Amino acid sequence: MSQKHASRRSTSISRIAEIRRQDLIEAAINCIAKVGYGDVTVQTICHAAGVSRGLIGHYFKGKDELLLEAVRQVTTELGNATKLAAQDAGDNPTAKLHALIDASFSPPGFTAEKVAVWTALASNAHWSPELALLYKELWRDYRYAVAHLVERAAQESTREVNPERVALTFSTLIEGLWIGWLADPESVTREAAKEACRDYLDAVLRS
Repeated sequence: MSQKHASRRSTSISRIAEIRRQDLIEAAINCIAKVGYGDVTVQTICHAAGVSRGLIGHYFKGKDELLLEAVRQVTTELGNATKLAAQDAGDNPTAKLHALIDASFSPPGFTAEKVAVWTALASNAHWSPELALLYKELWRDYRYAVAHLVERAAQESTREVNPERVALTFSTLIEGLWIGWLADPESVTREAAKEACRDYLDAVLRS
């Protein structure tokens, strides 16, 4: 076998391996959303992915590592959606904050599956050091960014606010509305959730 042919074969194998690994992650996300984090089993994941039980051990140290990676992927997708929305909103800090609200309750970042996985993360973080660390890191970075925008927006509106406290309330409000929407989407609609967040920002920042 020539070196060039061997290189192409190795690349092809690596690509197949990455596809299979991603299939397992997607299956784990689907299972978390359907049955909850604590009730996911190796069997349910493998059944959803259409693979044998032994394949998980080939790509992950075990079920817990796979589930953690599934949660990490969902939170990354949520974070990327809100960051992109803020970037597209221009330089005005208030406009960026409102763009964060829109992205927080709109696809592709906001879907029933992703909200279910986030709810699983929040509800299981207390009993899992790995999930707790992921949860804290995500909210720490998010609140820091929101606090910075709030500080800039308050300067433009001449309002005196505590940016860190506003960011804490803002992020907790969004998370609570996510959970409320998942439990009762008829009462906590997406538009109602957006308006609630907008009302809070307006009350804090209005001159």
